[in-house]
Amino acid sequence: MTIDLTLACTRYDWTRPLWDGDVSPEGIDLHLVDYHNPERFARMIEYGEFDACELSLGSYLASRSDPEDYPFTAIPVFPYRKFRHSFIYRRAGDDISLSELDGTDVGLIHWQTTTGIWQRGIAAEHYGVDLESITWHTVKAESDIVPIEIPDRFDVVHDHRDGGTTEAFVTMLESGGIDVAFSTSPLGSRVLEGRHDETERGGATATDAVERVFEDSMAVEADYYRETGIFPPMHTVVIDDDVLDSYPWVANKLYEAFEESLQLCMDRLTKPRWFPLAWANQHLEHQRSVLGENPWAYGLAENRTALETLQRYASEQGIIPAPYAFDDLFVESTLR
Repeated sequence: MTIDLTLACTRYDWTRPLWDGDVSPEGIDLHLVDYHNPERFARMIEYGEFDACELSLGSYLASRSDPEDYPFTAIPVFPYRKFRHSFIYRRAGDDISLSELDGTDVGLIHWQTTTGIWQRGIAAEHYGVDLESITWHTVKAESDIVPIEIPDRFDVVHDHRDGGTTEAFVTMLESGGIDVAFSTSPLGSRVLEGRHDETERGGATATDAVERVFEDSMAVEADYYRETGIFPPMHTVVIDDDVLDSYPWVANKLYEAFEESLQLCMDRLTKPRWFPLAWANQHLEHQRSVLGENPWAYGLAENRTALETLQRYASEQGIIPAPYAFDDLFVESTLR
């Protein structure tokens, strides 16, 4: 028996074998589609448009308080991870550090963004920041994803800005509207469309206007991993509950396909001649020395600490009422 399923997922190197057909889940004729964030998230959350979908972990956690309105369940696959210290920015020339954020203004996309959950949690736990002392400026409405009630103890101001979020953060930093931006993307010169004349005249570019709070962010993130063992997961994969009710075996077959696709990608790393990096071998050696052989691993055992930490942060920040049991978050059969 073979069934047709549509999966909305980014074409990462570690999912490319699924896209190319080198890996096919048993019993499933898989049709893959790719939409940018947050369009993919919104189409799944608002309309249940896909049989399976790569989804923000923050929004997925927020959705679990009302599973009837959000009838999908995750498998312990985490197709996107990112250390987030290197995405915290200040105005160029400022010397504010992460431990000095009390009483400042900080920019966010919105409160439930997984990146923001990690960045706020790390700031509070590892740098002593009082999250309730900060004025948080969100540039996208919370209702754009899963509507949540942000606790009154947090001072959150919706500061809508036209254009993209990266451009908004640069503008807000330049104008003094915020002191620091908790960004999801690098704040580089590409956000300054229409202002290239400044560069041609030797004026400021976005790269000149802002800088990372952590100058040696790779070293800071490596130290964070050594201390915590966490390579922060950002996304998971959810499956429509109607599909799971009709074909419960789909969860395990899809999980196995993601695992096989990831392994093919990791095997490819042993052939660094395929990468357009002058020091590919050295980069791989450095990654392995810090993160081990496979920091992208799926499954609960390899990700328990990260998931417990993310849930604790989400609970402390009012995104979920309390941490969930793992079998309330994931299809139970995929946890074994």
